[in-house]
Amino acid sequence: MSLQHVPDHFSAQCFLVTVLTTLLSTSSDACGKPPWYESMKLDGSPKMSYRTGEKVQYSCRPGYIKDPSLTTSSVCAANGEWSPIPQKACYKKSCPRQDDPINGDINFLNGSSEFGTQIQYVCNAGFFLIGEEILHCLLVGSDVQWSADPPICSKILCKPPPAIVNGEFSPSQKDVFEYHEVATYRCNRVSGKDELSLVGESQIYCSENRTWSAKPPECKVVKCPYPVIQNGRLTSGFSKKYSYKARVMFECNRGFFLHGSDTVVCDGNSTWQPPIPTCGSKPPPPTKPPPPTATKATPSSTGDPNSTNGASLDFGDSKIRIISLIMMTVLALQ
Repeated sequence: MSLQHVPDHFSAQCFLVTVLTTLLSTSSDACGKPPWYESMKLDGSPKMSYRTGEKVQYSCRPGYIKDPSLTTSSVCAANGEWSPIPQKACYKKSCPRQDDPINGDINFLNGSSEFGTQIQYVCNAGFFLIGEEILHCLLVGSDVQWSADPPICSKILCKPPPAIVNGEFSPSQKDVFEYHEVATYRCNRVSGKDELSLVGESQIYCSENRTWSAKPPECKVVKCPYPVIQNGRLTSGFSKKYSYKARVMFECNRGFFLHGSDTVVCDGNSTWQPPIPTCGSKPPPPTKPPPPTATKATPSSTGDPNSTNGASLDFGDSKIRIISLIMMTVLALQ
């Protein structure tokens, strides 16, 4: 190569180095696609790469609103990273404020009324809810609103309790009963017949679900048979007739043992409950004891790991005794 071509060759090399440096610098400073945000969306279509200093703009997604004091734009930095955008630049919208219902309260199940949260309505005692108990803050178009109209708390009222045959309740001159208001039943007197017993609850009340707390009682004749026990006797409850809820007690004669309960009560179906016991010549079988509970073994008080059931085994003394026996045996053989 002649010397006159050397400068041209050198200039070409410098040019290639400059081009490569520029390309590498441009490639390393280029940013990829802008980041994705839950609360924001990119304005326009994203490109595969961006030059240093290029800016992109975001807009709030439906259900979110922009904080005017914060930016929603990002710039491609020289290090190939996008400048961060504050997370609260677009924050969730809130559904319209809901006041506590009359005679009730609102529980904010998620701590707020923002988009995506829930609230729960609860009525005070004596009132019941009409409408949806839980409302959701939903996205409707570009705005947010509650999933239903707010419910109301209405006073608990019951219809009059059921009428019964041969009986009546009080107060009877009422069209409605309020929460926890009581109706009291009694039986009528029927001439020429046995006395009627009120079987069931004598008082019932208007409960939370707008129904009565129990079924109405019945007025009927209850006659339990005279309680007889062989080899035994009554100790209390003596009577010629036994009607509803009559109670008697038994005991056995000397030398006999009671099998069953010593106390029985005349039930509403004219039977003794529990059944009348018996007196037998042998005692009743013992009740089955509960299974023993497992207990952990406790170490001996000496702390000796070779101890068993709390008795310490002294292996040193045992060895001395064995050696003494062996020596005595040897001496005896001589």
